[in-house]
Amino acid sequence: MKKNLIGLSLFLLSFITINAQTAEELVAKNIEARGGLEKLKALKGIIYEGTMQQQGVEIAMKFYYFHNVATRVEFSAMGQDGYTIITTTKGWSFNPFAGNEASVELPEDAVKESQTQLDVQGPLVDYKEKGNKIEFAGKESLQGADYFKLKVTRSNGKSILYYLDKNYLVTKAISTATVNGAEQEVSTEYSDYRKTPEGYTLAFHRVSANMDITFEKVIINPPFNETLIKPTN
Repeated sequence: MKKNLIGLSLFLLSFITINAQTAEELVAKNIEARGGLEKLKALKGIIYEGTMQQQGVEIAMKFYYFHNVATRVEFSAMGQDGYTIITTTKGWSFNPFAGNEASVELPEDAVKESQTQLDVQGPLVDYKEKGNKIEFAGKESLQGADYFKLKVTRSNGKSILYYLDKNYLVTKAISTATVNGAEQEVSTEYSDYRKTPEGYTLAFHRVSANMDITFEKVIINPPFNETLIKPTN
C-alpha cells in the first residue's frame, strides 16, 4: 500500500512538472513566433488602421496603443466620428451614435476592465514579473486542426484562455468582461498573421461578437502625442 502511495505521488509530481514545463514551452514558442523576447520588450507603441464591418455598416477604425500609458480607439462612419480613451487613471468616450454631444468620463469599473489593453507587449512577456500565472490547459481539435490551450491568470484575477495553432500563434482568446454588472464570456478570433518590416508577427484580422475588423496598416513604435489621450469634445 505504501509503495502504491509513493508511486502515485511520484506520478502526480511528474504530471505537475510536465504540465508546468509545457506551459513554459508554449509561452517561449509564442514569444519567439511573435518576434522574440528582445523585440517584444522593445515594443512601446503600435497603431492599427483598418475597417470594421458591423451589421452591414463599414466603419473606419484606428487603434492607438502606448505601452503602460494609454490606448485610444477612433471610429468614423456616416460622417460622424467618435473615440474611446483609456489611461492608467481615467477613461473617456465620445459616441455620437449614442447621442453624445460631448465626451463622457467612463466609470471606474469600466476603466479598470479595459486597462489590460495598456500592456502592448502582452501578458506572456515577463509574465512572472507582472504577477501573471500560466497553465497548460490541454489540447483541442477544431475543424480538423489541433490547438494547444494556454490559460493565463492576470495579477488582477482575470483569466484568459488562448488557443495556439501549430505555429504557436493565438487564433482564439476567451476572456470574461463585466457588462452591466454581470460577467460575460468574450471570444475573439485572430487570423491573417503577417510579419512587419520591423520583424513583428501580427494578426491583421480580428473577429469578436458582431465586430469583424480588417487592418490595412500598422505603425510600430510611433511617436507619442499627449493630445491623443485627452478628450477633445
